[in-house]
Amino acid sequence: MTPSDRDAAHAALCLTEPPYLKHYRTGRFREWNGVALTGSELPGPGFNFASVLHAGAPTLDELLPVARDFFAGADQGWGVLVEGDAGHPMEAELRTRGWTVAEDESAYVLRDISAAGAARGGPELTVRIAETQADADAYKAITAAAFQAPPDMADMMVPSLAFALDPDIALFVGSVGGVDVCAAGYSRCGTTSVLWGVATLEPHRGRGYGEAVARAALAHSALRGCTTAALRSGPKSIPVYERIGFRYVCQHRTYAAPANM
Repeated sequence: MTPSDRDAAHAALCLTEPPYLKHYRTGRFREWNGVALTGSELPGPGFNFASVLHAGAPTLDELLPVARDFFAGADQGWGVLVEGDAGHPMEAELRTRGWTVAEDESAYVLRDISAAGAARGGPELTVRIAETQADADAYKAITAAAFQAPPDMADMMVPSLAFALDPDIALFVGSVGGVDVCAAGYSRCGTTSVLWGVATLEPHRGRGYGEAVARAALAHSALRGCTTAALRSGPKSIPVYERIGFRYVCQHRTYAAPANM
């Protein structure tokens, strides 16, 4: 890991307005004194957070009035994202005041997207880009089932066909024998492809399908001008991403604001 890798992860995953926000009913983004605030109708601190990653950032007391105003409509909570265990004074403040960790995810970077290689997964797997409402619905059904999320959550995350057709976003569905079994998506942040929503239905796991659809998404983003890639991941998916070529750069940790905040 190099400082430039970490900076790339911070910029792509936290500090730049993502293209999908404009498709959300209450999607909003604000930069304030080096802090990036991201919010929408999606629930909880995982989707509504202030990213405090720069040295010399405001103190918690300075941030709170701005955050309270920005997240006033986040009725299921909001949080503050920091680089975990990096010695940033904001994390020390949050711990001292009793804020608890809501999410703790590893940030990964792929320095050269061409190194990801072509999609694999066996000749039986066919990957298509979502270009119709039926394709978008298939993506939502797969991710909802794989992540054990309620269907209305998937509808919130992919609210329209316009979302799937945005030139800075792409969704992919993989099928075997006419049955949709895996999915992936990405959004563009400059020349960085932000990979997300990689999922495989339970009965079809362990066959390389998730890795294949992720590689297909990365290859497509390269055609749109991306040269690097970034993502956040939980522990179960890390081996897949490391096989593709992603390398760990830092920990993105979100602390949930107390209810009385």
